Amino acid sequence: MPGFYKTLFRLAGYTGMRIGEICALRVQDLRLEHGTVEVCRSVWEGKEGPTKNHKRRVVYLDSVTVEMLRQNRRSGLVFPSRAQTSLYSREIVRHVLRPLCKQLGIPPAGTHSFRHGRVSLMQASRVPADFILSQVGHSSLRVTSGYTHFAHKQKRELAEHLRSCAQTSQLCSVVN
Repeated sequence: MPGFYKTLFRLAGYTGMRIGEICALRVQDLRLEHGTVEVCRSVWEGKEGPTKNHKRRVVYLDSVTVEMLRQNRRSGLVFPSRAQTSLYSREIVRHVLRPLCKQLGIPPAGTHSFRHGRVSLMQASRVPADFILSQVGHSSLRVTSGYTHFAHKQKRELAEHLRSCAQTSQLCSVVN
């Protein structure tokens, strides 16, 4: 297994990028001095094309992910196959992700789970919705809401947060 899978999974988990966007990522799309990646293409079944919504976007990276990407390639695809072509998402899942899940003793999952996890974390952390949409490339909040999965503990914390907001706010009702 090439060592770059750790970086690939980090990028998936810490950005919410689609796996096809990550597989199509080229070194020239990295703007590491700015801590960003320009997402402008995707790959599916070895065929390169536009992103799912046909729009370019700038994704912001955390400093650890930036440093991991700096250790990678200097030209071409950021995550190439041995033949220097685009990786296939199903092969990543079959040969890397599922065996890793088994080794860690967690239920097997696909690469899209990273995307759901990132959206859920951003929403639970109260990241502004416009920023979430811009980062994951969704067209609307309705789509994003389908990606959000809160754990019981998070729901309890949100309920307590709302209680404290209600207690400190000047609430009034308007009778029509």
